[in-house]
This record gives sequence, C-alpha cells and structure tokens, in this order.
Amino acid sequence: MSTEKQDLRVKINNETHKLLDAYCEQSGTTKGQVLTDLIWGSIPSRLACAQHILTNMYNNNIYSTPDIPEVKTKTRGKHLLPADFCPSRSIAEDAGIDYDGALEAFTDWAKASGKRYLDWDACFRGACKTWLKERFPHLRVKSPKSTTHGLNFDDIETIHP
Repeated sequence: MSTEKQDLRVKINNETHKLLDAYCEQSGTTKGQVLTDLIWGSIPSRLACAQHILTNMYNNNIYSTPDIPEVKTKTRGKHLLPADFCPSRSIAEDAGIDYDGALEAFTDWAKASGKRYLDWDACFRGACKTWLKERFPHLRVKSPKSTTHGLNFDDIETIHP
C-alpha cells in the first residue's frame, strides 16, 4: 500500500462542516484524520459484505453476467394481417357466405383493431363460420332447395297444357 498522499476534495453542507470542526477541536485531530478513520472504519466491512453478496449471486464469479431466461411474450410469432392476404374461396363457400363481402369485412375488422395472429387463414375460417354470418346476414348465400338438387324448374316451360 502506498503512503503517498493525494489531494481529495469533499464537499459537505454547512451543518456537517460545523459538526466536523467541533469534533476536531474536542478530539485534537485534523479533518483528514477524522475522514480517514471514518473511511477505514466502515468501508472494508461494507466491501466484504458486498463481495460476499455478489459472489453468491453470480456463482463465485463477480465478473460474469447472470443467465437471464428468455421471456416468452404472448405475441411471439404473431403478426398483423398481411397486405396480400388472400384466403381460399372455399373457406367462405363452405361456410355459406359471399367470399368478397366476407373478405372485405374481415380485413376491415383486422386492420381497424390491429389484431395479431399466427394463422390468418384459420382466423378467417373461424370468422366465416361464426361472427361474419351473425353480424352480416346479407353475406349469406341463398342455398338451392334440396328437393330440386340445384335445378331451377321455374325456367322450364310446361310441356303439357
């Protein structure tokens, strides 16, 4: 340890300065001796305590960084609706609704609310089966009568009088 003296200036408030002067006057010591005693009296024990805490915290290596587990967020991998979103027409047709109207309503909903999903096709499929039918009844495609098997007999002229 070096015995060279180095200049160190410490700024203290007026009350502390008066208290330090009074102590030095009563004890017959200098301000430098008092400060040195204070420093050497408390710092080594504080450093030892800090070193012990850091050693235990960082597995006996105070210079290593702790392994912080990766935080998994709920939105990991989810993304906004792609600009070129074009699901299969069969999704809307299987649900019995108009494809163009359903796609327009769905994209408006997704963009307006900033929704994020992993699989937008699956989301569109679910929407076509549920809320698009309920909220937009005009999108429902009129199904042909089952008794005619899709044939329209209204256009056929009667053969028999």
